[in-house]
Amino acid sequence: MSYLSKDERREDILQAAMRVALSEGFNTMTVRRIASEAGVATGQVHHHFASAGELKSLAFVRLIRDLLDAEVVGENADWRQSLHAILGSDDGAFEPYIRLWREAQILASRDPDIKSAYILTMEMWHLETVSIINAGVAAKAFTLSDRAENIAWRLIGLVCGLDGIYVLNMPEMDDAAFNKHLDKLISLELF
Repeated sequence: MSYLSKDERREDILQAAMRVALSEGFNTMTVRRIASEAGVATGQVHHHFASAGELKSLAFVRLIRDLLDAEVVGENADWRQSLHAILGSDDGAFEPYIRLWREAQILASRDPDIKSAYILTMEMWHLETVSIINAGVAAKAFTLSDRAENIAWRLIGLVCGLDGIYVLNMPEMDDAAFNKHLDKLISLELF
């Protein structure tokens, strides 16, 4: 084990937790598994984090921040494409993040740390969506039918509902149908 400062070691353990979360999900995010991934003793994990719940929630929030910051559309994308991308990207590389998001939604009802992290990430998603809507309005690409904050929540609500149907593998809700419904609501709300 090489010498790292306290902050570097903490970050190293957090990065290990993020890798475990993305590859294996919350259920395998034990202190022992994270310590193994980080190449440290379990005592080091306990030394740097108050609880396994704190570490899981921090890893989840950081992963969702990474997802929200990802460049999904090119710099020449229009505002509609940018809004669609923040709400429901077809990029398969994001599937581990989406799987983790779904798992967090289920765990939120019984794990207060995950619930707090899930609420925070929903607020982050909402802020990003509002930002894109407002930028689109400023560029005269969108016309508001209501406050941007309300429109963003309705769009997010639709996406969450559609995703719930999508995971059931119903033939009526494939990628094309998901995108069609999302595009329809974007049109109704902003054009």
